[in-house]
Amino acid sequence: MLTRYMGMTPQSQSYLFTFGLAITLLGVVLTEMWLPMVVGAILMTGLMVESWIRVAHIIPLHREMRDMKKQLADLQSKLYQHQQETE
Repeated sequence: MLTRYMGMTPQSQSYLFTFGLAITLLGVVLTEMWLPMVVGAILMTGLMVESWIRVAHIIPLHREMRDMKKQLADLQSKLYQHQQETE
């Protein structure tokens, strides 16, 4: 599900899914079609939780990993240069 909605920012997706869950729960309360609405609410809850986890944890982790890889590459190039100078 992480690549399904690439046209929106992850934070916008989180807000959209939260709003969708609120509307679905309102529909459960106000209509007599409660079984399809409950199924929809369960699906929207899953999408909402996944999107908020992505915004809060996965995206910052990817940024941190990208920064660490860059630092590692810089350190490796410095080490290689230092080895070339000592030879």
